[in-house]
Amino acid sequence: MTDRSFLFELPEPGQATPQERATGELADLIDTLRATVHRLAESHVALTERVDTFAAPTAWTPARHCWRELDGDAARELWEWLTTWLRWLADRYGLAQDLGPCWPAHPALVEELTALCVSWHHAYSGAGDPDASIRWHEALHRARHRWQQWDTTRCRHGHHTPRKPDTVWAQPWPDDADQAVTDDINARLVHPSTEDTP
Repeated sequence: MTDRSFLFELPEPGQATPQERATGELADLIDTLRATVHRLAESHVALTERVDTFAAPTAWTPARHCWRELDGDAARELWEWLTTWLRWLADRYGLAQDLGPCWPAHPALVEELTALCVSWHHAYSGAGDPDASIRWHEALHRARHRWQQWDTTRCRHGHHTPRKPDTVWAQPWPDDADQAVTDDINARLVHPSTEDTP
């Protein structure tokens, strides 16, 4: 921080005019304000660095509702939370015919219902913005249409039939996918983006 911008000396005590005293007091207040702004700027930089550290990919932590990352105990807890909420949801919105009792046997549906559950809790919490609940209802409306499209087995009518995929990836698809990723990365390294050049 630079030194005080106001460099002047006040006359001896009792000889300064009211305007000179006011100017001196103003200069002191400005110096104090400048020091405070400087400290805030340093704090902002430090906080930004901390946030960047948390947001870095290496600091990624799965959410409590990320099924892929759950162990047995965490999955049990999430199932209880989800099924309790879904019982309420099905009664409240009349979704029994849309979902069917075997919904837990359909992984994609479990993922979508989990997302709806998390979104509903946020929308109706104190942290939700005023439009969050209406956006949640729009998401529910779209989800109900998707459920009807994917239910080719007619599970909603009371008889669960394990779904067989229409298309199966041929082996060795993981190797082919890995090679495509490697080729893409190598191409980006050899041909840097021209958008950054002036």
